[in-house]
Amino acid sequence: MHRLRYSIGVLTLLAAALCALWFVRILKNQDERPGLSVRVEFRDARGLRSGADVRYRGVSVGTVRSVSIAGDGRKATVGMLLDPIGAAQACVNSVFWIVTPRFAGITTGASGLDTLVRDSYVTFQTPGERGSPLADGSLLAGREKPPPASDPEVLDEIEHGDLLMSVLVPENHGLRPGSAVIYRGQQTGDVRSVELAPDGSHVEVKLRIARKHRQTVTDKSFFWVARPAVTGALLSGFTLNDVSALLTPYVSYYSEPGKGVPVEDGHRVAAQPMRPSFEVAAVPKEALQPRPRPDPAPGANGIVVVRIVYDAIERDTWSADDPVRGEGSGLLLLAHDGRALVVTARSVVDGSVTTRDAFGRDPQIDDERTKVMLPDGSVLRAVRIWVHPDGSDFAVLLLEDVPPDLCASAGERLTFEGNESIVAGNVLRASADGSTLAGAALDTLSEVAALGGAVLVNERAVGIVGAGRKIVPLTSLPADLRPR
Repeated sequence: MHRLRYSIGVLTLLAAALCALWFVRILKNQDERPGLSVRVEFRDARGLRSGADVRYRGVSVGTVRSVSIAGDGRKATVGMLLDPIGAAQACVNSVFWIVTPRFAGITTGASGLDTLVRDSYVTFQTPGERGSPLADGSLLAGREKPPPASDPEVLDEIEHGDLLMSVLVPENHGLRPGSAVIYRGQQTGDVRSVELAPDGSHVEVKLRIARKHRQTVTDKSFFWVARPAVTGALLSGFTLNDVSALLTPYVSYYSEPGKGVPVEDGHRVAAQPMRPSFEVAAVPKEALQPRPRPDPAPGANGIVVVRIVYDAIERDTWSADDPVRGEGSGLLLLAHDGRALVVTARSVVDGSVTTRDAFGRDPQIDDERTKVMLPDGSVLRAVRIWVHPDGSDFAVLLLEDVPPDLCASAGERLTFEGNESIVAGNVLRASADGSTLAGAALDTLSEVAALGGAVLVNERAVGIVGAGRKIVPLTSLPADLRPR
């Protein structure tokens, strides 16, 4: 009996010794893990514990090994082991900070909310201009707050056709690179930079509007910095506007449908000092109709149509001036001398043929502006250089500041001979964002939708649609304006 107890005791001690040896070996292997050992000093460890993650761009690239008090008692020292991937991203000018829930105020918003349900962790950011690699055992100074999102790498890349513009605001209410740009509650872009004017008179906010949304910005759009505001009166009731900006401010704007023309890159506008009072337009009835399926490859068939927006003022002597607006499509081509031209209906781009003054006489048209939106979403200025002398609904526009890679209609896909009596055909036209819509029979389109569209017969453009859905043949185009 005593021998049995003795044997059990010996086996228990042996097992305990093996477990201790195994645990020591694990710790030793942990210390011998490949990677880079660094220390970062913070004023406050904010509840950080050993075993917490070290992250780069949201990916775990290391582990917190220790959290201790520095020798002078003024700092908390966090020892970390970065794995080889993390070590390759860290350098002497990397910025380290501890991620915890933070609410810095209404203007700057909240951050680190993911740590409400998990432990705090350390993350770091390395700028585009990298410094020297870190040496093993390096001691760095950490940041107490997350850095502003000023690194271009954290912003979406600018794509061809995106609108780049500036909004001038009296005061920056917490906007920073990466802040959203909102239209009708939908994000359409982002803030690229925020800079104080050299003379200190205003703040310049540079925006990017995504290509597919750039038609929502016109020269009549108004902008403001969204922040919560209460409007109304005690008897009529109060309204809380822009409540979604409570945590994070953003740039908001609104464009009244049917007003203004699309803007070009570099457009500058002064923001309203506070949210203006306006009524959001209801959903138009036209939006309830099925949308035609866009052509998956605009211009791939060799025929390029563009969207045209025309804006002007009719000057009246005895009454208020009236706005004049035209919208439609046009056929883009290159003349034999290389000029970029758009063939369209004159009624789209000439207010003198679509309006009359109060006495039925020819109107006085002033301040004409014509913008052409290409299939890639970019917007160019255009001027009317020719109209048909016999009064046919036919005009030619000249594009300005044409990019060198402009894609125009192929000359072999255009027919200029023997098409004087065209009465039917499929119509190619441009959508609101400039993309090409699939061909549709002329008799299925409204006059407004078809105006200026390219008429196709046997997959070749033979004319454009004028007022009254009449087809104006391309033979009307002078020889010196035709392609080679």
